[in-house]
Amino acid sequence: MAPPSQRKIGQMGVSTLQVANPSMGTVTRAPQTTAATPAAAGVPFARLSRKGQIFGPQIAGQSYNSLWTPILKPVGGYLRSLKLYVSQTGGTGTTQVATQDAPFNVIQNLFFRDPFGQPIVQADGYSLYLINLYSGQSGALGVGNDVTAMPSYISGAGGTSSNYSFKLEIPLELDSSGYCSLPDMNASSQPQVQIQLNTVNTVFSTPPGGTPVINAQLDEPFWMAPVDNPQAAPADVGSSAQWSVVRAAAGVSPGAYTRVQLPRVGTYIHTLVLVLRDATNARVDAWPLQDLTLWFDGVPVLMETLLERRDAMYTQFGVQVAGTSYPPTRLPPTGVIVYTFRDSIQSFISNGDTYDLLAPTTPATLLEVSGTFQSGTGPFTITTVVGELFPLGGIPYTHLAM
Repeated sequence: MAPPSQRKIGQMGVSTLQVANPSMGTVTRAPQTTAATPAAAGVPFARLSRKGQIFGPQIAGQSYNSLWTPILKPVGGYLRSLKLYVSQTGGTGTTQVATQDAPFNVIQNLFFRDPFGQPIVQADGYSLYLINLYSGQSGALGVGNDVTAMPSYISGAGGTSSNYSFKLEIPLELDSSGYCSLPDMNASSQPQVQIQLNTVNTVFSTPPGGTPVINAQLDEPFWMAPVDNPQAAPADVGSSAQWSVVRAAAGVSPGAYTRVQLPRVGTYIHTLVLVLRDATNARVDAWPLQDLTLWFDGVPVLMETLLERRDAMYTQFGVQVAGTSYPPTRLPPTGVIVYTFRDSIQSFISNGDTYDLLAPTTPATLLEVSGTFQSGTGPFTITTVVGELFPLGGIPYTHLAM
């Protein structure tokens, strides 16, 4: 006869792992050859699909100041991004001196266009580094978004290494659902990439010895077309998240109050990265200390100190450059401030956002930044790295209802 505890459990009809129950070891199992049942309408695409990656084009021994036009491969699904690995080899010695934007400024300009020639990403190498840091499309909160913390990163700024390597992501999808990923299933109609390399003297003020050359590889992460429902696609497919780099037309006078109109309006803006440079083209931390202000159509929507902006950036992105003093001064990259509108659901920026707070603009929108700039070698210039969303459904959160 079973012990009283087991008799009691049986009488109550309660199942327990302490009592033998052969039926609990039986699972439903279908052979691999069984045809899958088509998914019902309304099932999220990311649940039907799987993530994959293929090796894309690569080069070795490319000379500085040359043009690379790689031919991408079709992925049989939806392109999520491109991973660009760049390295220099052939340099010798330890006396080289890197410039301020090195090693990322080896890329003078990069264009990524869709199969119809529409620019999706247009950026120089250092701006692409900032896009990785502050877009929310590549890692989050100091993990994955700062490529200088990656195992693949070697600066080549001196010491024992005269060469360098880094990885940059060319982002396409805006969130983890695959929103804004690019259809890429036609071998005869492929996206286009052009990469113009800079001169060695742009990357190094004192170049390394030897004969330094550039090696590069583009890998292609993608969403697979669902096997049991090939017609399924990311929601609002055809929407695109684009990046452009544009310099503001007006210069900035050091030590004076200035209101500068920012370019690139006409759609939803999700990120504004502003880079301040002096007359020598060096990045400088001369932003207004006490009256930094962002304006929309003549209305000051955000008035703050520079320290407040830096605190907000650290909260949102977890990026800092620690100084050598104690306690360390925790700053973003020199000359860079960021405004993000991707904080609808959480204070830190990631690929999980509902886009409720994106900034809607029209071609007539007046977007400005102002304040009393600090002293320096003028005139200053402001370069704007703009993240824009062009939603096919007309509003950025249409896809959330699909």
